Amino acid sequence: MQRRHFLHTLGALGAAGALGATGPNALAAGPAKGAAEVDDSALAGTSGGTLSAWRGATPAFSLEGLDGKTYALSQYRGRVVIVNFWATWCGPCREEIPAMGAVVRQYRGRGLALLAVNYKEPATTVKPFVDKLPIDGTVLLDTDGAVYKRFGSLGLPATYLVDRAGNARFWRMGELDWNDVGLHGHIEALVAQKGGTSA
Repeated sequence: MQRRHFLHTLGALGAAGALGATGPNALAAGPAKGAAEVDDSALAGTSGGTLSAWRGATPAFSLEGLDGKTYALSQYRGRVVIVNFWATWCGPCREEIPAMGAVVRQYRGRGLALLAVNYKEPATTVKPFVDKLPIDGTVLLDTDGAVYKRFGSLGLPATYLVDRAGNARFWRMGELDWNDVGLHGHIEALVAQKGGTSA
């Protein structure tokens, strides 16, 4: 039996458009009223298995952090980066934060970083949440959802693994099992690679 995952869907699947081969065209519509249960088989071609290979260009972005500073993905060249899109109202996002943080701490000394990109919420909502449930990484604010849309996902959480050269290599739509052997294998392979420049 296939493992079942939960995610909040944010929009409808559209025809391939501006994103080309990077993924399906997402039409972000804001928080769903409830979590939709989605079997992995229904996500074939987008997120089958723990992680799927990313195809196409990696969207460049810069966003304001919760600390008021501006951060660009390009600043992290030379490191392996987890880009995780999340929201405070997303149950699966909340559930995976502690396990995701444990993975970040495990590999941080070998060059792993986390960019936790909040989807369309103001700092006044995000900060109290993070004060209660700390996120072990840099929290960024995608206040209009534009960066999320460019990555072409369809729900939250959505996670992308970016290599040291700044190229997205793997992704997952929906909650990840952060103890999964396959996930750790991908991270191990990426941190072992040389490439990019130190941030």
